Amino acid sequence: MIEWMQKHKKWLVVTIWIATIAFIGAGGFAWGVYDYSLSGDSVAKVGKITISKAEYMMRYQEEFDERNKRLGGDFDEAQAKNMGLDTYVLNGLISNALIRNYALDLGLRVSDEELAHEISSSKDFDFLKTDGVFDIAKYDAFIAAQGMKKQYFEERVRDSILTKKVVALLFPQIVRATPFPATGLERDSLNFGLSISDNIELGVIYGNSIPIQPNEKDLKKFWEGIKESYKTPASYKIQAVITKTKDQSYSDEELKKFYEQNYITQGNDPIPESIKTQVIEALQQQKAKIQALKIYTDLQKSRADSAEEFIISQDSTAYSSEILSALESSTPNAVLKPLAFGEDFITIKVIEKTAPQVQDFADVASLVKKEYIHQMRLQELENMAKSRLSTFAGERINNVRLPSQEEISLQTYKIGNLDFYTSMSLLQNIFDSPKSVNYAIIGENAFLFRILSQSATPFQGAVYIDAIINQTKMELMTRLVFEFLEQKYGVKKFI
Repeated sequence: MIEWMQKHKKWLVVTIWIATIAFIGAGGFAWGVYDYSLSGDSVAKVGKITISKAEYMMRYQEEFDERNKRLGGDFDEAQAKNMGLDTYVLNGLISNALIRNYALDLGLRVSDEELAHEISSSKDFDFLKTDGVFDIAKYDAFIAAQGMKKQYFEERVRDSILTKKVVALLFPQIVRATPFPATGLERDSLNFGLSISDNIELGVIYGNSIPIQPNEKDLKKFWEGIKESYKTPASYKIQAVITKTKDQSYSDEELKKFYEQNYITQGNDPIPESIKTQVIEALQQQKAKIQALKIYTDLQKSRADSAEEFIISQDSTAYSSEILSALESSTPNAVLKPLAFGEDFITIKVIEKTAPQVQDFADVASLVKKEYIHQMRLQELENMAKSRLSTFAGERINNVRLPSQEEISLQTYKIGNLDFYTSMSLLQNIFDSPKSVNYAIIGENAFLFRILSQSATPFQGAVYIDAIINQTKMELMTRLVFEFLEQKYGVKKFI
């Protein structure tokens, strides 16, 4: 009977699990984890877009800090590893890159006006004064408090807008308030799935109990198979001119004319003091863009005396992904049209490109050893788990069930003595398994479980059923979008 319920419970997992994790503040998990060896200049390449190591590390730290704040400072690297935070962050960056690739192909862009509107009107931010006017001081204080560059923050907002545009274009029904009404069968099915609980026996094999001591010969052989992942970053020798927005001069007459042409005015009224700074900045940016286009023409004719020559590395954090992507797809002697460089503009002529080179074994030996130990340990964990599966004796744990909304939001749900993230991952594996006896590799450990009995009790929380079903369908439709984009552009992971 247990085997039958496990096999027929599996089809409920997608609905139950996506619905459950929808309540988690992070927005979802990419379960499963492995230790990264951050080699080369990038962690992944998606179509034309390269995800740099620096971008990955910055995003990882943001996610880590957010969870640590939510748990009152009790979140640590061990918990991050158990929940698969590194995989979650990488998959998020890959999804974002897939969207950006498709948006570029479709010719979709995010204008400065759209960006300004999103930042000033979004409920996620509070940059307005009491009179409803955008407060640049609040904005600057927010950026400083986040410890990030304004350019990086605005690029993230642009990516978010692009994502909304692409998803709305592919699946317009997703943006409706109630795009997928629940049916009676769906409500009954979900109610049944949410009512199931298991009594299990749980055993654990700890990865740190498995000694792995490779010699240099083993490591070199291992490195030969993965050395393409250990490359120096590509670099570009360029000539460039940075056009500073703040350096653009203007007259009172120019400012007045610009204000009248671009803002709603009442006759000859003067510029309100509350927005005068913004009007000045907008005029200066317009003038800077025009000046940068003139420099672009001069660079094409090799007449830009103010151009400076220097080298940009593909893993640089000083330049946006748009600039690095443009450099990657460029050819020697090409002149790139002016690109946003923070609040300024940069105009580039590519002199020379240096392709990534495989690093010598001696330079990456410590990273190779770390990755080798990790992979060998996982392999041994698999072997040990399979050999012990039919005979293991573990701890009995009753009433293993789906957590309540409160248990998820407060992150208090636990299976036995496991932490929240490990418990959630193990729960998914138990519900995914078509067998009553199985195992799961989570983080650095193997968990062996045997389902002893199952029961079903009425689910307390029917008020959420329709919302859960709607959220589930939206998640499934969105997943289809990303599967399509992944097939179209391809994803290469280097970690």
